[in-house]
Amino acid sequence: MRQPNIKTKRLLLRPLTKNDEQAVFAYAKLDAIGPKAGWEPHQSLKDTRRFINNALDKKTQQQLGVFAVVIRKTNQMIGTVEIHSLEQGYKAEIGMVCHPDHQNQGYMSEAAKAMIIYAFEHMKLRRLEYAHFPNNLASEKLRRKLNFREEGLLRNHFKRYDGLVLDFVVSSLTDDDYQEDYYDIYLPFKKDMTIYF
Repeated sequence: MRQPNIKTKRLLLRPLTKNDEQAVFAYAKLDAIGPKAGWEPHQSLKDTRRFINNALDKKTQQQLGVFAVVIRKTNQMIGTVEIHSLEQGYKAEIGMVCHPDHQNQGYMSEAAKAMIIYAFEHMKLRRLEYAHFPNNLASEKLRRKLNFREEGLLRNHFKRYDGLVLDFVVSSLTDDDYQEDYYDIYLPFKKDMTIYF
């Protein structure tokens, strides 16, 4: 599956590469990041290289791949966004992570909107899921901002790297939800968005 580049008003979403290891390590090593998403903070660049290699391998498994989130003005890579667990033409999940220095500035909302548009208009998905731990307040805020519909709580659903068992809040957008939100959320956003290969 070909992975596009997507430009938005402030961001470039491009395929993650091995050259991104320093930028990824800068946030992946932080205790405030990985555990909130379920993964152990990276102890060294070796962990980051393993993550990037796994991300690149996904493209050979009929997955879209991981996107680097880059601020266009500074060319700084600040996080990643991904559509994963893809069942082509049917459903997938969205996930994202952002360096804390760049949180609460609307960057992940902007990246997620671009991915949602791509998922429903180009990948022709019927359902896009978003899940997070109940105590991940940043993800909860983003979920509400993007108007994902909460479906429920999966109790004791996820066993973290340290053995802690956690609940998962599950929400989704369907293709019908996307059409319902299109004129208020996505159409205005699309005027500043370009997709190219």
